[in-house]
Amino acid sequence: MSHMEATAQYIRLFESERERIDVGAPAALNALRDKAADAFRRLGFPSKHVERYKYTDVAAAFAPDYGLKLATQPAEPTDFELVSKLYGTLAPLEADGIAALNTMLAQDIVVVRVPAGIKKDHPMQITNNWRSTLPLMQNRRLMIVAEAGAEVQVILTDKAEAGQDYLTTQVTEIFVGEGARVEFYDIEDTHERCHRFHQTFAQVATGGSFTHAAFTLASGLSRNQTDVTLAGEGATASLLGSAIMAGHQHVDNNTLIDHQAPACTSRELYKYVADQQSSGAFAGRVLVREDAEKTDSIERNANLVCTEEARMWTQPMLEIYADDVQCSHGSTVGQINADALFYMLQRGLSEAEARMLLKQAFASEVLDELPLEPLRLRLAALIEKRFRNCENCKLCK
Repeated sequence: MSHMEATAQYIRLFESERERIDVGAPAALNALRDKAADAFRRLGFPSKHVERYKYTDVAAAFAPDYGLKLATQPAEPTDFELVSKLYGTLAPLEADGIAALNTMLAQDIVVVRVPAGIKKDHPMQITNNWRSTLPLMQNRRLMIVAEAGAEVQVILTDKAEAGQDYLTTQVTEIFVGEGARVEFYDIEDTHERCHRFHQTFAQVATGGSFTHAAFTLASGLSRNQTDVTLAGEGATASLLGSAIMAGHQHVDNNTLIDHQAPACTSRELYKYVADQQSSGAFAGRVLVREDAEKTDSIERNANLVCTEEARMWTQPMLEIYADDVQCSHGSTVGQINADALFYMLQRGLSEAEARMLLKQAFASEVLDELPLEPLRLRLAALIEKRFRNCENCKLCK
């Protein structure tokens, strides 16, 4: 199916179900629906000729005929005025077809608001369990607002029952106030029949701190886009990612860190393990604007390609318009170290066990950077389980 045909399919869906979509949604979401629909008609699904989408065939992912579960009763947000004020202000729906599609179809929104000075003692967890007897499409919105001096940790987990096709779009908008701290953890543990497009847009004010960590433990096709604007002096951002791929899985992480203010710091580390016929992509752009003097930025991407059939594309980018900065970026693509493998075989390990341990050690560097220790330990156990099952995993058959 072409991009035009796929676009037309979802325009027809929207037009035929518009009344039901509006009835089951709060007014704040309906307020942007026409604007989003006009943008989607104009933009359509991004093709591989669009720079940020050149590693993923978007139209093919959206081509199947998915059912759309619609709510019939609206659930008004508690912070209605807050949602009306902030909803859609970070997501570039007029420039991005996926953001426009999500805004056109989304019916509900989860809002996490932490008042000024409040520091949450425990992380908040949002778990989505996909379950359906027919192919199902979901369009979700999440908003996190940490006011001045507030602190919050949010864990988003996606799971899916086997045996069905699922398609999910999610747009997350995060507002980090002055001196506030937000940690956002995005964990996908689904299966090969899942298509997932998650876009995260964050704005960090003066002295604010934002951490985003994306872990793809199992998936079919997964595309994560993370755009962070360091809008105030002394703001910091840490972007972390890890993807474990096998079978014909495809994982695409695309990031942008926009340094708009002076004395801001950003750190970025993404690591992939690509096995069997899987494919992965990483494109990370760090933009340092003219007024962003004293910027300190490091970007790294490392990839372990375990077979001749696996593929990995990497594109770290620096775009600097200020003079007094410290910025570096780099990427590596390699195979399992033959000397390390030989060393482990000489000490009695089987080749399968030795390879598993080397993959696990390679991925563990990202875990070491996580501020939330209980989650770090939990993810370490899940990653070990994933690697131990990888040789005979049902995902790879």
